[in-house]
This record gives sequence, C-alpha cells and structure tokens, in this order.
Amino acid sequence: MKIILKIARAELKYLFYSPIAWFVVFIFYLTSAAIYCIGTEQFSTVQEVFKELQPGWDGFEGVGKELSAYIMIRLKKYIYLFIPLLTMGIINREISNGTIKLLYSSPVTTREIVLGKYLGMVIFNFILLFIFAVMLASLVMTVENAEYIWFLSILLGMFFLINTYAAIGLFISCLTSYQIVAAIITFTVLFFLSVISSYGQQYDIIRDLTWFLSIAGKAELMIYGLITSRDVIYFILVIILFIGFALIRMKSTQESKKWTVPASKYLLLTVVVVILGYFSSRPHAVLYADITKDKLNTIHPNVQETLKKMDGSMLTVTLYTNLLDRNAINGLPIMRNDYVWNIWEKYRRFYPNLQMKYEYYYDVRDKDSAYFRMYPGKSLEEIAAIEAKINRTPLSLFKKPDEIRKEIDLQPEGKFLIMQLEYKGKKEFLRTYREQPIWPTQSHFAAVFKKLASNEDMKIGFVTGHYERSAFDYAPRHFGEFMAAKWSRQSMINFGAEIDSVQLNSGPVPEDINLLVVADPRSAYTDLEQERVIDYIRKGRNAIIYVEPDKQFILEPILRSIGVSADKGMIVRPDPHEMPHIFENHLTSAGNYLADEQYMYNFQKYRKNGGKVQNEGASSLNYQETEGFRIEPILTMPGSENTWVENGKLALDSAAPDFNASEGDLRKSEYVLALKLSRKIGQREQRIIVCGDADALSGRRKSLSTTGVSFYSWGLANEYPVYANYPRPSDRYVKLTSKQAKLLSTVYLYLASAALLLVAIVLLVRRKRK
Repeated sequence: MKIILKIARAELKYLFYSPIAWFVVFIFYLTSAAIYCIGTEQFSTVQEVFKELQPGWDGFEGVGKELSAYIMIRLKKYIYLFIPLLTMGIINREISNGTIKLLYSSPVTTREIVLGKYLGMVIFNFILLFIFAVMLASLVMTVENAEYIWFLSILLGMFFLINTYAAIGLFISCLTSYQIVAAIITFTVLFFLSVISSYGQQYDIIRDLTWFLSIAGKAELMIYGLITSRDVIYFILVIILFIGFALIRMKSTQESKKWTVPASKYLLLTVVVVILGYFSSRPHAVLYADITKDKLNTIHPNVQETLKKMDGSMLTVTLYTNLLDRNAINGLPIMRNDYVWNIWEKYRRFYPNLQMKYEYYYDVRDKDSAYFRMYPGKSLEEIAAIEAKINRTPLSLFKKPDEIRKEIDLQPEGKFLIMQLEYKGKKEFLRTYREQPIWPTQSHFAAVFKKLASNEDMKIGFVTGHYERSAFDYAPRHFGEFMAAKWSRQSMINFGAEIDSVQLNSGPVPEDINLLVVADPRSAYTDLEQERVIDYIRKGRNAIIYVEPDKQFILEPILRSIGVSADKGMIVRPDPHEMPHIFENHLTSAGNYLADEQYMYNFQKYRKNGGKVQNEGASSLNYQETEGFRIEPILTMPGSENTWVENGKLALDSAAPDFNASEGDLRKSEYVLALKLSRKIGQREQRIIVCGDADALSGRRKSLSTTGVSFYSWGLANEYPVYANYPRPSDRYVKLTSKQAKLLSTVYLYLASAALLLVAIVLLVRRKRK
C-alpha cells in the first residue's frame, strides 16, 4: 500500500506541475462558473419580473432543483472533454520516456503501478469535484431553503462519472506510446459512450447493449437525488473492468505469450463483470435511497398502499402500440428504454414481480377515414408501410388488423396507445392521453392497481329519462368530459370509477351503485320515481343532486326529505365586464376538505389557494338539519348591495337588471350555493352533496374550476381518485437580485478566474526555474 501511495503522490506531483492539468482545471472552473452564473442570472431576472407583474407571486416550484439540474445536466455534456487531457500520458509517458523499464526492474509490481497511477488521478479529480462543490455551495447560499443534502447526491454522481472516465482513459493510455493518439482515442470513446444511448434503439439486442454502455445516463438519477445500488455497483464494476484491462495489458507487454492468453483474460474479466452487473440490477436486488426532503423520486405513499394490497403475484403489463396512432412513437421499440425506466421503474421498485409485454399492430377505428384522406388511393397496408418507414421501424413488426382483432377488441378504446394490466386473471386498461405528457399520472396508475386488487368496483350512476345532464355526452352543458371520457386524464373513469346510467322508471336504484347523481332534470319525475330516490337516500346511500334556477320545483320533494330547499329565482351580480349570472366563488373551509385536489390540498396544508368554481346561473340554497344529517355549506357567495336573487324577468343579453323587491327579488347576507350532508349509518358515513348550479361542474365551466372531481371523490368515500400530492417545495426564491447576480458573475468569471490563472502561472514558472 505504501508503494501505491508513493506512486500516487508522484503522479499528483507531476500533474500539479503540468500545464495541461492546470489548463483542464482552469477550463473546467470557467465552464462550471459560467453555467452557474448564467442560470442564477436567468432565475433572478425572471423572479424580479414575476414579482413586479404579480405582487402576490408565490415563487418557483423548487428553484434549487431546477438550478442544480440546469447546471449538472449541462456540465455532464462537457465533462468527457476534460478527462482525455489528464489521462493521455498517465501510462504511456512512462513508456515513451523509458522509465517504465526502471519501474519493472524495481521491487514494484504491475498492480501497484496501475493502482498508484489511478489513485493519483482519483485524488486529482477531487479538485474538479471541489470546483463543482463550490458552485453547489454558492447555490445553497443564493437559494432560500435549498436542500443541501440533495446536492451530496449530485456530487456522488459526479464523482463516479469522472473516475469512471478516468479508468477508461487509463486503459487507453496503455494501448499506445503516443499521448496525442491516446487523447484522441479516449475522447472518441467517451464521446461515443455519452451519445450511444440514442442509437440503435429500434433493435432489441442493440438497445439493451447501448443502454448498458451509456455511462453518462447512469448518473441521471443521482442528479435528481435518487441513489440506487444498481448505479453505484455499475460504476464500480466499470472502473474495475478497465483497471483490470490495464493490468492485463501491462502484464502482456512483459510476457512473451500467445495473444490468446491475454484475450482469454479480457474475456473472463468481461464475463464476470457482466454477470455481476446483471444480478445486481435485478429488481429484487436493487436498493434505493431517495435523499430528497419530500421523497420526490419515490411514488407517493398513497400509491404505495395500493401496491401493498396486491399479494406479489405476477403483474403483466402489455403495451399495445398502433402504428397509425399519433402517439405511436412513444410505444415503438426506439422509445422502449424511456418507457421501462422512466415510466415503470418507480413502480417496479415497490412491486418487482412485473412482466413487460409488447404488441405492435396497425389499424384504424371503424368509419375513420383520416388516413385515407391523407394518403388518397392507398390501401391500409400501403399507408402502414409509409408510416413504418417514417418511424424507421420494419412493417413486419406490426400485426395486421384482422390478426390483432382476433386477440383483443380495442375498438372501445379508440385503438390508441394503451396498456393492459393483468393480475390473477383480472384485466384493466391503463390509458395514455392526447395532450402532453401522454403518460398517466401516479393517480391513474394507483386507480388501476387498486381495481385489480379489489373485488368490487366503485360505480357512479347518473339518473336518466328526464333530460338530465349526462355522463356520456361531451356537449358543454353535460359532464361527459369529466366522467366517461376515456381520452381525458381528468375523467372519473380514468381515476378508477365505473360510470353507468340509472332509469328510475324501470325499478329501484341498483344495489351496485355507490354514488347516485341526479343532475338537473328538465321534466318532472313521477311520484314513483321521486320515491325511489328518497328510498335510496333513506337506506343511507350516497348521492349528488344538482339544482338549477327555474327548475327547483322538480327536485323539491327529494330535497325536502333531507332538510334542504332552494329559493325561487337566480342569483345575479351585475358586472360591466360579464353577464350578471356569471361569477366566481371559492369553496368554504369545509368545502376544501372534501378531497385532496391540488388547490384544495394547498389550502389544507398551507391555507393558500383553495378550490374555486365559476358559476353560471345558480340557485340559493336553504337548509335545516333533520333526519340526523349534519349539514355544512361548501360553496358560498358573500352578500352585498349588488347581489340578489332575481325573481323578475331576466334578460341576460340586455341591460343590467335592477333590484325590485315587489317582484320578489331577495337580498341575503350570504348565499349558499352548495351543501354537504353527512350522517352515521351503522359503521359507515352517508354522504350527500346538493349543488345549486350544475353548470359550474359541467364541461363548459369545469376548465375554469380548481375543484377537480372532489365532489365525486367525497361521494365515493374518497376511495377514488387516489391522490398523490407532494408538499410544496420550500426552495421557492432566489436571494439575489439581477444586479447582485451580475456582480457575482463578475467575481466568479473574471476575478476568481484571474486568481486561479495567476496561481497556475506562478507554480509553473517556479517549477521551470527549478
């Protein structure tokens, strides 16, 4: 060990007195400082603009994460440029100078020479790491509440990356006696390893090989604060591999043996490393450490709970990719690694018994002529051949329409890119979406996991037969987009609920309905139909009832049975910029606790934001607790001189209405627009919501609402959706103004660079004099 340390010290001494080494340090510092300063200036400038334009601006969503990722990802692109200059002479310098013979003749082993040289490089690399640590330390000081522990993961990733490159450079230095040639070869190899992951991805064998060889990509997770045993072991194995190669090469130059001897050693070492790498990367063997404060690299605890309900049996995921879907590229072999590692890896971590399958086909929906209009005169097979060529994928990979239709009926799913999950014989679809990002969120994954593990479905039933708002109609006044739309990432069907219709004239409400929705009927119910709804409620079952102005009388008997009534007329609030029956209202505190929609979650945790809706013609509700119900307003509107319940004739496209008490107009101190009712029935809680405005949650106004599907979630006892909200990042502001950021840039880019350059010159001049 003493000899290894002596060789390392000698190597360090040489490096510190080498112009090339100081050049690398200087350029690396300048690159790091420039990236850091540019990022800091950009964020400080944006922050000032937002604060000026929006006085209540709430900061960035994790500025420390964004800045550190900005710096590291850019620096990672250039780091391979510096290493060849350091390693190009580490071994061949001894060969070209003839000093290698002295080393061989001295009591020093080849292993000590190689390890000593590499140790010297590792210690020198700590200087580069220190420079980067200075940038991260500056980041900690310039960002409020920065997560400094997170930055340790970044440094670890950087450490492994640099030293892996150094091990490769060490081996290449053994192959030639010319330093420039070694530098060029090292640069070429490292560049190749940096970009290789983007080549040959459409071929299975090449894709897996290039992913394994992509060294830079292995540091990605560490940049974002996730350390895995798979990545750490990978770097260690690659370092051992190339140091081993260097030892074999050095030994072979001292021995006169057939070329097959070193070749067999190379092969044996490679096989051992590959086998160890394979077993260390098996899902069951990987250990994870998410060192971010809020565990941002780990699926939400609520999602983890859904996986715990599964018993470990095989979960098979089949990805169906239609070549003629506009999102087909995301499912093709060229994107396989992105699909496996970026989409599914975080779930595999908690459920390793996962099998991935892939089915490729081409087909169009019935009566869909879009492609035939795009390619006039072409058959479907000819169209598919053109699209396959565009996507650089052989047509032979894709099954024909008749072949895929024999296996599965994807017509109801629109023949889009879709996943089917199978668990213990039960199958559920996990859908992708038209807008970016196309992949489902954690809530969508959790909904499918939960349904697979459950023996019962949660079903929402919409009453039909009297022109009610529909769960299957996508017109603006209906609820289809947020209920049964398979293509919408916000719809309840994709959050785990089943959607059905209920005909009251055909019999009692079915027993499998978990939540009954009576949405703004336009014609009167018969006595029998009303009684069936009332009987449903008496049995302690959950419901949502939407009331609309001028039709309150239709639902009056049902509302009366639960202690609720609706004032005649419509609430108006004249506004010079909007029609008098359209206005925005916020949920009450009780309303914000209905569910964990993002804005409502922020209210619960931070007393910020909260849910809001835009009303379009609302009824004012009254209530009196009866039948054991506890009633709380969840949506209210404050009273004012300019707000009243209009009972006279209201012309929305004419002059603003005036308050007229003689026509029955009514002013209140507060207008209740929605109520929640709850009571204990045995071991469960009955939940009912009455809303005086169906438009607020319809397709027309829903996009202006921040309540999401909270009403339905509460009505389903919060079983679905499975919310996955993370705490707000605490690092929301940059401490520097744009002027201060520019001053810091001057210090780092000019003064500090000049000081570093001066130190290098002084040392090199003194060395030259000696």
